[in-house]
Amino acid sequence: MFTTIGKAGGNAQAQSEAISRLISLALRAGIDPREIIQQLKGISGPLPVWENGELILSTPDAIGKALERHLERQQNGGYMAHLKPTAGLPKIPTKAKSASPAPGNGHDSRRPLAFISTCPDCGGGVAHETGCVVCYHCGWSRC
Repeated sequence: MFTTIGKAGGNAQAQSEAISRLISLALRAGIDPREIIQQLKGISGPLPVWENGELILSTPDAIGKALERHLERQQNGGYMAHLKPTAGLPKIPTKAKSASPAPGNGHDSRRPLAFISTCPDCGGGVAHETGCVVCYHCGWSRC
C-alpha cells in the first residue's frame, strides 16, 4: 500500500508511510483487510477536515476509509464500474475545509491549539506564538 501527503518529508508523511508499510505487511501476512479498516477508522486527530462531503478525523482515519472504498470497489466489479464519463471536462481540485459539526450535537471539533504539533498542510513542525499556531515551513497558521 502506498500513501502520499502533499509535500514530501515531515512528521505527517513519515507517519503515513509507517501506517502504509504496516498495512502492507499485515495484508501479506493474511490479515483480513476488514480488520485493518476497523482498527484505523474512527481514530481522531487534532484537525478533522471535510473532504468530498465526508468528515475525515485524522490521517489513519483517511487511510482506513480509502482502504474500505478500495475493498468495496473490488467487490462490486472493480474501478471501471464506478467511473463516470468526464471527457473534456477539467478536474476541479477541492480543498479540505475545517470541520464544523452542527451546533448542539455534543461534539466540539476545535481542539486546544496546545495539542497541535505538526502542520496539517506540510507536516512540518509548528510554533506556538501569541495564542496562535504558526508553521514557518509553509506559512499555515491558526489562532
